[in-house]
Amino acid sequence: MKRLKKIPDKTICEAWLAYAELPSDTLIPLIYKYQGARSVFDTIVNKKENIGFLSSEQQKKLFSGADDSTLENFSVLINQHNILSASILDSEYPDSIRHIEDPPPILFYQGNLEVLNHKRRIAMVGSRSASYTGLRNTRSIANELSSQGVSIISGLAYGIDTQSHRGCLDGGSPTIAVVGSGLDKTYPDGNLSLKIEIVEKNGVIVSEYAPTVKPYGYHFPYRNRIISGLSHAVVLMEARIRSGSMTTIDHALKQGKDVFCYPGDPESILFEGNRILLRDGARFFTTAKDILEDMNWLDNPSYVRQNIDCSTEKRPDNPAEKAVVQALEKGTLSFEQIISVTGLSSSELMSTITLLQIKKMVELLPGKKYRISRQ
Repeated sequence: MKRLKKIPDKTICEAWLAYAELPSDTLIPLIYKYQGARSVFDTIVNKKENIGFLSSEQQKKLFSGADDSTLENFSVLINQHNILSASILDSEYPDSIRHIEDPPPILFYQGNLEVLNHKRRIAMVGSRSASYTGLRNTRSIANELSSQGVSIISGLAYGIDTQSHRGCLDGGSPTIAVVGSGLDKTYPDGNLSLKIEIVEKNGVIVSEYAPTVKPYGYHFPYRNRIISGLSHAVVLMEARIRSGSMTTIDHALKQGKDVFCYPGDPESILFEGNRILLRDGARFFTTAKDILEDMNWLDNPSYVRQNIDCSTEKRPDNPAEKAVVQALEKGTLSFEQIISVTGLSSSELMSTITLLQIKKMVELLPGKKYRISRQ
């Protein structure tokens, strides 16, 4: 291969590098060592230097992918589809996923990348073949969250994903779609108009896959770590036990994210994943206000919380009760979290919680969580 007079621009070189699909624990050190994809390209393709921590097969794959026709195809697709990119080296790369397990070395995007740093971001996930109830409630809840300044993250699939994006657009906040193919592709085809609308309304479509890469099945559970990683919390609307949505929940739990779970129909198999998660301690919710309250994102929290000072019957009688109420005014907490916040002993907290429940000032939720009572 002849030495190129001009090294391709940044996004083309990053597409070339991503297309080789090297593991992230190889690609990230490579990007840092050479301070970007263009220098990697020049070293391997032009200078033909061997890079010690790359196998001969990996170097051959990179070298063979740098032929003129492939690079020209990347250039055409990048320009045609308005694709930009950010590597983990760049300042604009989102910090929320920089330190997750197996972070994407390069992100390709269409639209406004700044949305990934929005101060309120919730991932909403669920079945592609969702029930009418699940679809309707997803759009409604996403709309309400969006109207309170929350950006919704989902995967652009049919079903819950589509209604999550649609509801976010209804509410006026930008939405984020994380896809499992190159950005020159649209999967599913029927969501092309949604994809265009997301970008037109200040949202963003992101992918770790280079242009030309097809939406292979194994890409989708893998990309779910990015969906959860970009979020402050993950909301499960509807899912069976064995589903792609449950892989997003697994990633969220590993990443230390809060998981909210919609109860759904208690007898429907479509919500069996929800029931398992609620049993195991996921946060129960039925309205957008529940989520906003627990995330401490209510601009006027008093309108949904019980006003405990309105009568003598609902007023803390001692310092322990006051400490517990003040802790729960900031959101739903577990028994152990209340101990941590208040400094009360386990036995003292148990008696205090019991008295507060009798007074109907505090209520117990599924998963052994407590909150200010709404009765």
